Amino acid sequence: NDCLNLSDMPTTRLRSRKELLNLARDHILAAQQEKEMKAWEGVQPIIIAEMFHSKPTSDHGKVAGKIAFLTCAWNNRLFGFDRENHIVSPNSYFTADVSIRPLDLPPSPAGLKLNSDGGAYPTIVVEVGKSEFLSSLHSLSTYYFSPRTNIQICLTIKLFPICQDGTMAMPALRYLRTNQNQTVPDVVISFGTAPLNRSAINFLLNNMGVPSVDITGIGFAATICNAPSIPNYQLHIPAVELFNGSPSGVPAKAINSSIWIYRNCKI
Repeated sequence: NDCLNLSDMPTTRLRSRKELLNLARDHILAAQQEKEMKAWEGVQPIIIAEMFHSKPTSDHGKVAGKIAFLTCAWNNRLFGFDRENHIVSPNSYFTADVSIRPLDLPPSPAGLKLNSDGGAYPTIVVEVGKSEFLSSLHSLSTYYFSPRTNIQICLTIKLFPICQDGTMAMPALRYLRTNQNQTVPDVVISFGTAPLNRSAINFLLNNMGVPSVDITGIGFAATICNAPSIPNYQLHIPAVELFNGSPSGVPAKAINSSIWIYRNCKI
């Protein structure tokens, strides 16, 4: 994800923005050759080469935009932003694909503002990765759920490369701050047109620590996602977390949108 760690930069001279971007590009090209589908060993420092966001594409934008539209259309008390900066530690910020919050959230306390524009942190962030590795997407909850923020939900979606037969694997992963282990997704839905490959499944089970019973969808004894309202493809977004901090309280019902709609964006 877009991330800048000032403490990692040399202090002998002030680097220009162009130099920093060139440095990030060189590092990420080298890192991508070595780190595909490798697990992170513990919590790593926020390093610009490892956390640089996947390049936005039309597929990437379709999925992120559809999720934002469906969530905000469900209740007119919600408002979404795309590409919003989030300070996650004193020296680091991420730029989320989608940020959603209640309209009436009070401002954050002084010294804990969302970014230089001020304002409150969103209650849910959505990240979609196409060129970004699953391991990188998985690491995001650690930072979005840092003590500095009050973000409650992190939803990540990985778009794997299209297979030779034109099908595509796409898992959605839901993380909740309120879970006992908030950095392990409690819901994983394989909602693409192809099942996840063995390396992705092994990463979910062995590196992320996701229990097999928490993984559903295509490739996991479910029918193909070819129609709306199929139970295995319903992604529940709890209203208590979504409206956390809202002075107006929580609506009577929670979101239970069909993930099939997200896949049906002609990806």
